Amino acid sequence: MVARQKAPKPKSGAQKTPSTRLPRKAIEVQPVQSAVGRVVAADIGSVHTRVALYDLVEGQFRLIGRSQALTTAPPRGYDAAEGLRRALADLGELSGLNFLSPSRDFMLGEGYDNTFVATASGGKPIRTVLVGLMPNISLESGKRALESTYVELVDALDLLDVRTLEQQVNDILRATPDLILIVGGTDSGANAPMRALINTVRIAVQLAPGAKPVVLYAGNAALSGFVREQLDDHVTLYITENVRPTLDHESFDPIRLELSLLYGKYRERTTPGFEAIQAASELGVLPSVDSYSNIVRYLAATGSKKHGVLVVDVGSSTVTVCAMVRGALNVTIRSDLGLGHNAVSAVEAVGVRNVARWLSFEPATGEIMDYVWNKTLRPASVPETTRELELEYALARELIRAAVATSRQGWQGVPANAPLPSMQPIIGVGSVLAQPINPGIGALLLLDALQPIGVADLRLDPYGVMASLGSLMHIEPLMVVQVLETGGLLTLGTAICPAGKISSGVALEARITYADGRSRDVRVPSNTLRVVPVPIGQKAQVSIKLGRGLSLNGKRRLALQVQGSAAGLIFDTRGRPLVVPRDLARRAELLPKWYEAVQDIG
Repeated sequence: MVARQKAPKPKSGAQKTPSTRLPRKAIEVQPVQSAVGRVVAADIGSVHTRVALYDLVEGQFRLIGRSQALTTAPPRGYDAAEGLRRALADLGELSGLNFLSPSRDFMLGEGYDNTFVATASGGKPIRTVLVGLMPNISLESGKRALESTYVELVDALDLLDVRTLEQQVNDILRATPDLILIVGGTDSGANAPMRALINTVRIAVQLAPGAKPVVLYAGNAALSGFVREQLDDHVTLYITENVRPTLDHESFDPIRLELSLLYGKYRERTTPGFEAIQAASELGVLPSVDSYSNIVRYLAATGSKKHGVLVVDVGSSTVTVCAMVRGALNVTIRSDLGLGHNAVSAVEAVGVRNVARWLSFEPATGEIMDYVWNKTLRPASVPETTRELELEYALARELIRAAVATSRQGWQGVPANAPLPSMQPIIGVGSVLAQPINPGIGALLLLDALQPIGVADLRLDPYGVMASLGSLMHIEPLMVVQVLETGGLLTLGTAICPAGKISSGVALEARITYADGRSRDVRVPSNTLRVVPVPIGQKAQVSIKLGRGLSLNGKRRLALQVQGSAAGLIFDTRGRPLVVPRDLARRAELLPKWYEAVQDIG
């Protein structure tokens, strides 16, 4: 089963390939001189394998077309490459190009006209045992490093572990890890305790039957020689820079790069078909989250230093948060959360009651768990009734809230209970956010889950460019810049979210002046969502006067310019923190009004 995206015919003189219907922003640029021409990018998720085609059109890089098919990696299928072949075959039909030979071999990569890159987020996470010195120092750094890729932490061993050596070894063997990560000790710091922990790992891997786990060492650099001496003959060993070289400094980039490379090799070893994809790809198969990180770095570097950047990806098996806060990149992957394969564990993690508080009806006994069990067994299914749709949206809010709460633990200088720092932009990724019935729904879910304060720039990734473009940063950065500037991401809306609370009356008054000189006055009551249209491709000047008790960036009056967007200019006067009524009757009255407000632009 293949999902197709039709496209209009190209203009005369342009290459005969389909053009995805994208909102475009006029930019003055010179024709590109690039060694890279046509690029095919694939992202292999838990449910869908998506492919995107990028090419030069009139001297500029553009997203030309895209297609997707169901992922065929185990347990659903037999060969991950087959799902990619189906998506490529469909993209070939749409574009008039050929990406497969008659024998269905990939006509990609070296020796062909197509540059090919691949990313992946689906499949079973890497079972990992974490070994470190102190649980609240080196082990915490190791956990934050592991949160940057698709792993399942199955055991942890530290200096304060009360288990005997025999118990520790037996527990490692029972966990059957794919990876053992060893961290701990500042550079030239503690030696003897680290030697003891490394010795425990050596005994465990020597006794491990069958395939041995990979060992990654990111601890005290002075012990690198000892680590090689103890482990090199028994396992595949990788050594990288110390994740915590001093007590007050963490270094994540080297270990994240090593984990990215390990991820591709793990997939090649454990998932049929990945070896062929790895061979065809210019960079091997990289984790999708690496692409998100590259895009976040670019947006942060080109934006204001006063604001951060936030990406939230709600997937079937994971929820990923990639945030740039105060110049520091923080990546968090919750492998226990998801809207498909991990829907059951997600509800167990966030709680049934927290999901139910976003429903306008009283769920029947077991209704929520029945729904998520069905999603776990059939992750590609979509809601069929209004009740199921509400359940899906309710769960999405709680998954975002839980994943961001985990991510915030690593945001230096930001208290856990403080409001969300200013993020420009906030980008939603994943079908539930980026491909709803109405773009306003995506905006509502982000506003409810994140509760931003001030002026929020909301965007969506309906075309799946975040995963593919980020990997292209390594090959042709200009392609990334031009695709993003010409509508690669959908400008969802500008949300005006005052701080404070006002119980009744008018919360704010605004005048919107459009580019053609027309103006419109808006009065927004308290505890209300109101959307005013600003057409895509246009700009508008907005002047705002807030009621007593409310403020925007500490001011009661504010003037700003906003870009046209799919969902419009959103005024959110519901207050912070947002309070969802516990009373069912009040909730049944309020929630439908919120849904209606973001879909009724007028």
